[in-house]
Amino acid sequence: MIVPSLVLGMHSKNAEVSPSGEGTTHGSSSPAPPTLPLEPEAFAPRAGLQPQDWSSVEEMQAVVRRVGLPLELLQLESGALGGDLLACAVGPLRLLRLRMDRRLHSWGPKPPGHLTIALNLDGRPATDPWRSHGRTLPTHCLFGLDSSREVHLILPQAVTMGLLLIPREVLRQWAERLGWLNFEGGEALLESNWLPIDQQRWDGLSCYLRQIFAQLRRDPISLQHPQAQRLILEDLMPLLVEALVTGLGERSRLERPPARIELVKEVQHWIHAHPGAPTTLADLCDRAHISRRTLIQGFQDHLGMGPMAYLKINRLHGVRRVLLAADSQRARIGSIAAEWGFLNAGHFARDYRLLFGERPFDTLQASPRGAPAMGALNP
Repeated sequence: MIVPSLVLGMHSKNAEVSPSGEGTTHGSSSPAPPTLPLEPEAFAPRAGLQPQDWSSVEEMQAVVRRVGLPLELLQLESGALGGDLLACAVGPLRLLRLRMDRRLHSWGPKPPGHLTIALNLDGRPATDPWRSHGRTLPTHCLFGLDSSREVHLILPQAVTMGLLLIPREVLRQWAERLGWLNFEGGEALLESNWLPIDQQRWDGLSCYLRQIFAQLRRDPISLQHPQAQRLILEDLMPLLVEALVTGLGERSRLERPPARIELVKEVQHWIHAHPGAPTTLADLCDRAHISRRTLIQGFQDHLGMGPMAYLKINRLHGVRRVLLAADSQRARIGSIAAEWGFLNAGHFARDYRLLFGERPFDTLQASPRGAPAMGALNP
């Protein structure tokens, strides 16, 4: 196993990373890296190499879209959503770290032209597990690998997620130069959207990423230097390739996706596409051609809530986005809520405050007059 240390300015090609992030050198030789672009490329935009903070789900969605992730987000847990993002370009790679403190549902397309690799940087087993396309993800895994499959992710409360975006041809070059001649550009990765990784390799990769992000927060300018970029590539790519290759050998451990997940997605898509339509549980069951018990159990397994609770949360987000874009002098909260199916003003105000941590009136007053509307709740 190849394990590096990141010490900008004092680099050892052969170093071992402990869980604490400290490095100790050892004597083996590492393969020569391929010749690749070393200058940072544009990062949609460069993200300023400064932390991007948010205090609501709308602000978070705006931040992740600015760095090239065209995702829809739905907050599933009560309280104001807080968190931050760190982002940087390392040669052809894009590295991101996202932290959030509320349960969240995310869906949408992946960035085109790149292999998207995600991992749980916390490394602690969660009582509320991470779920991707209905599957419970193990703590030590890499996921999101199928570039043709959209994101469909449930994140629990208080998580730190790492993301690596890498052109597939770049991954193939590194795999070949590191001796994995049958890697075939990562084609086998598409057979599964996630791979289990043994703890030793996962610890090496996650620890090194945490070092990069710690350096990014301390001294972002240092990571823009061409020599620093070269050293990171020489250390990071062997860790990543080795984790992927060994994970491919563990595919027999992958569980089958839940039988109901595609039905749940179908109902979710209909809810997002018809946010204001009068809808009952019987209507959803008729559209999916399934029983109430099957639909309710599918939503519980995948989202941790029933379909009608999910419908209400989706509509509360819809009202919030209208309020954020409304003219505070002319908008009538009761009328807007009624258009989204909330006919009891008292119940609506209570549910809204419980989910977002503020009153609808506070949201309306905080919005800029005549601000442009956020994107529709439509995947």
